[in-house]
Amino acid sequence: MDGKKGEFMMAGFVEPGATIGIIGGGVGAYQLARAAKNIGMRVAVLTTRADDVALQGADIRIVGTDRAAYERLAVCSVVTFSDEKIVDADLLANIFTDQQLPSGTDVLSMTQDRYLEKVFMEDLNLNVLPYGQVITAEDIDKVVATVGFPSVLKPIQKGIGADQQLLLASDVDVWRARGLLQKRPYILEAWLDNPRELAVTCVKTEAGLQVFPVVENQHERHELTATVAPAQVDGDVVMEILRIAEKISARLNYTGVFAIEFFYTDAGGLYIKRLSPGPRPGGDVLRGMTNTTQYNLHLRAILGWPIPNVKVNGEAVLLPIRQQQQGAINTQIQIKPDWRWQFFPAGSNPVGEVIVPGPLKTTIPAIAATDAFNMQSK
Repeated sequence: MDGKKGEFMMAGFVEPGATIGIIGGGVGAYQLARAAKNIGMRVAVLTTRADDVALQGADIRIVGTDRAAYERLAVCSVVTFSDEKIVDADLLANIFTDQQLPSGTDVLSMTQDRYLEKVFMEDLNLNVLPYGQVITAEDIDKVVATVGFPSVLKPIQKGIGADQQLLLASDVDVWRARGLLQKRPYILEAWLDNPRELAVTCVKTEAGLQVFPVVENQHERHELTATVAPAQVDGDVVMEILRIAEKISARLNYTGVFAIEFFYTDAGGLYIKRLSPGPRPGGDVLRGMTNTTQYNLHLRAILGWPIPNVKVNGEAVLLPIRQQQQGAINTQIQIKPDWRWQFFPAGSNPVGEVIVPGPLKTTIPAIAATDAFNMQSK
């Protein structure tokens, strides 16, 4: 981050018929590509896998991570990223003009690095979990003495799988961690036992910032299982999250949609979990509460189209659909006419999603009664 307060990349108007480049794969990139086509754009998608579902939404399909792959995106009027963890910020900065990169690259240096992300938040006097940097095996003892148990050891670089993380609960785990460390930097972070996970989706343009309702995300084995909107928390928690969103936005040199995720404890502790540029899976719940989607908003922002004053109407629950649920889901489709179903091309994970609109006091019991979804009760 360059730390320029209040500055961001300004998006010039891009007319229909232009080509948009999307770096990243998966369902999110596929939905972004589909939304771009719906407003008359051509789409180029760059992914790391030839079988990535996102390529099914592309006019130009690019597979690779080297300079030659990135240079194929040079025909694009605008280039954006749906998954910041795989983007090579240096290549972006070297190949494309500022006009082609309305979201900039500064944000990547921070969101791709867990340590720099925490430093950024602390510079803003925002609350993060206790942490420390681990470079060598000898560093673990020093950092554990500060962070304490339980704690989790993670590679500093995001995008490395959860299987490379290690929970430390005692000195025995510390001893074991010394032998497992690979030649890469790590961060050791305090561990919370079963906190609630809150999030907020925002969109930033030259005209200002719009912040959407605070939601609660539920996960199992690092996969999203439900998003409840709005989150059932006190108003002072919501106000604090809105304050944090505005404070972060003021320091972001960025245009487009971004999300901030939080840990929230029973004791009332609120800690920033991560900042993510671009649409996030839980942000799809906006489709059930507004007349737009996070993909449309992100595209309008980076294409220089004005952002409408989005009105939020009602409450909703988003439920991703996994392959193993397909049989039970087929039954629900036939008996739930008001549920909003959406399915993705073969090979997707998730295979689809459903939004259940309506008051949470009735929708959550209705979802639980199906036995088809795994929702936690908080």
